[in-house]
Amino acid sequence: MNCVFCKIDPNTRGHHIIPKCKYGNVIVDACESCESFIHKTWSHNELRDVYNNVDTILNDEKFQKFLKWRLKQQIGVVFKSKAGKLRDKGKYK
Repeated sequence: MNCVFCKIDPNTRGHHIIPKCKYGNVIVDACESCESFIHKTWSHNELRDVYNNVDTILNDEKFQKFLKWRLKQQIGVVFKSKAGKLRDKGKYK
């Protein structure tokens, strides 16, 4: 399955639309780049309260800007964010 966000990357993994730590149970197919951008951009609380469905994320101006960049990249280029990983470990609120 292709990523529900960028539609180009078939290498997907399950992404909780509302973070699991916030009791989310809806999982969609998302590529590493889109998932990294989402977690870099919004906190778990924002994902739970505001960006809690695919359409809201896709229609966001920040995500649209990222998507423009993403669609110009060669296959295999991955957006990675250390900030997202640090946030997941509780270093960012």
